[in-house]
Amino acid sequence: MPLKPYLAIADADRIAVAARTAARTAGIAVTICVVDDAGHALRLDRLDGAPLVSLRVAEGKARTAVEMKMPTSLAEQAATGLPTIIAIADIYPFRGGIPLFDGDFCVGGVGISGGSPDQDEAVAAAAARAWAPGG
Repeated sequence: MPLKPYLAIADADRIAVAARTAARTAGIAVTICVVDDAGHALRLDRLDGAPLVSLRVAEGKARTAVEMKMPTSLAEQAATGLPTIIAIADIYPFRGGIPLFDGDFCVGGVGISGGSPDQDEAVAAAAARAWAPGG
């Protein structure tokens, strides 16, 4: 039986710490969501002052990145050219979601919400850089 890689809780913790550090450095209050390969939350952190709605949006961005296996910035671009994409249930085509890969396997994703689109994307990128397959 083939085995597949996965995100462990220690991985989710490391990713969230990197996101928290990037958000604090940028001076923004965000919600950070790390999900597994099925889009289920492994870790959800709402920083002090982050908007309440950012809880739902961060999780949606992380899940969308996993389900589409692409950064949500690309989904946002697709929605610009094909606005009917937003009719797909629970798709969040907004910058700030990045899938995490170990080789060819999407093992999870990270979603950030609470800042501007550019800030969310930058924090998500910092969080994704903390992911080290097999680490």
